[in-house]
Amino acid sequence: MLLKLKVLLLFLSLGFIETDPMITMGFEDFKSKIETPSDDLRIYNFWATWCAPCIDEMPYFESTVKNTKGTSLVFVSLDDDRRPERVKAFVEKKGFSSPIWLLSEKEQKDWKQKLKKDWSGAIPATLFVTAEGKRHFHTGQISQEKLKGLIETFR
Repeated sequence: MLLKLKVLLLFLSLGFIETDPMITMGFEDFKSKIETPSDDLRIYNFWATWCAPCIDEMPYFESTVKNTKGTSLVFVSLDDDRRPERVKAFVEKKGFSSPIWLLSEKEQKDWKQKLKKDWSGAIPATLFVTAEGKRHFHTGQISQEKLKGLIETFR
């Protein structure tokens, strides 16, 4: 039992287990995380609590990714980072279990241009990062069928 506790504490200290479902971060941290090598197809879905199309697609993004091996999902909130409790309450109410990253940037237009030069900032938007690190960016709502097709294409 003591060994299991030590292993759990080690994993927590190394960051392998996220203890908080929501993390607030700046663009450089975000960029570092998406550039970290992975064996999975990583899906970063940009959304906000006030965006109806974003909210519509979140449940099937989560269920599709959970049922597809070799994929991972992070919801990236563009809500006001001065009120993280609003995002946290929304996520808890909806019952989402995927990680939530809240971008903390004073000038969103600056990091949007760094992420994708021609991105207007319209949401929902989704960034797919392949295991090889290749990026594919999609603006607009994605149906569940189209999401499955994109996952199949990029995996």
